Amino acid sequence: MTRARWLLAVAALAGVAALAACGLFRREPKVRLAIVDWPAYEYFYLASRKGLDRPLGYSLQVDQFGSLQDQRQAFSRGDVDAIATTLPEAIAICREAPARCPALVLVLDESYGADQLVAAARWRTSKELKGQRVGVERSVLGEFLLLRALQPHGLSLSDLTLRYEGPKALVAQLERGSLDAIVTYAPHSDRLLDDPRWRVLFSSREIPGEVVDVLAVSPELASHDPALVRALVATWWAARELAAKQPQEAVALMAQRQGATPQQFLRSQRLIRYPDPAQQAVLLAAEGPVQRTLVQLEQLMRQANRLPDQLTLPTLSPELAQ
Repeated sequence: MTRARWLLAVAALAGVAALAACGLFRREPKVRLAIVDWPAYEYFYLASRKGLDRPLGYSLQVDQFGSLQDQRQAFSRGDVDAIATTLPEAIAICREAPARCPALVLVLDESYGADQLVAAARWRTSKELKGQRVGVERSVLGEFLLLRALQPHGLSLSDLTLRYEGPKALVAQLERGSLDAIVTYAPHSDRLLDDPRWRVLFSSREIPGEVVDVLAVSPELASHDPALVRALVATWWAARELAAKQPQEAVALMAQRQGATPQQFLRSQRLIRYPDPAQQAVLLAAEGPVQRTLVQLEQLMRQANRLPDQLTLPTLSPELAQ
């Protein structure tokens, strides 16, 4: 290399360094979010598909998991930065990985009938399931819903013959007759609800305010980059606004990804309630509904020997959504 070319190379490298120092080559921050098949979570997919994250200065990576257990464990391992999840699963993260006990920054939705205990039509009440084969995911949410269905009848999980499977396998086994009842939710329950062979014995409609989905973020993200958390929250609201303005296109995209028809997706939406931004501060207040539900869930799960005596609950951080 001649001296002139060497000087040109040095000048070029110096220019690249100067651009990097100015932030022009700075890598765009990324947030990895874990979801499962649940209609409300599809708004994050819609946001990613429509690029609603980019104007907010970051990249949203939506990672899909086949079960609540797989999703929860991915967060506990640190594979993802945030998780759209239920309150029982958030508590389970604190049990399994205390260092990853999340901060709850946003209430996404409330299940108002979309989580169900579905049984063969010959069973008419949850009480009749004593001694029967009942399928449930390896998730805290599934066991919690089952506990709430049995509680009025003086029954516990030990009164059932429990079988643990993933959500799709549970539906298949119920249809084959290998199970008498399953705990399930939309979209997996869609075809069961249209079939007279099955009956909904209990649903989240009977326990309002208890099956709530939240946006939970890792302690590291909450403490080190609150601006990025706020951008993630803003993406949720942008997706909700887009769906309101372009309902047909939004529903078609979200339903297709779930493997559901637009009609099935819209039906599931009628079983889900979405709080608006003005409700968030009240919901996530220190002594508010979410905190009271967390304490109630902890007590019930501990009585059922599903939690240790000493446990740190998820923290409520509504300030990160503002």
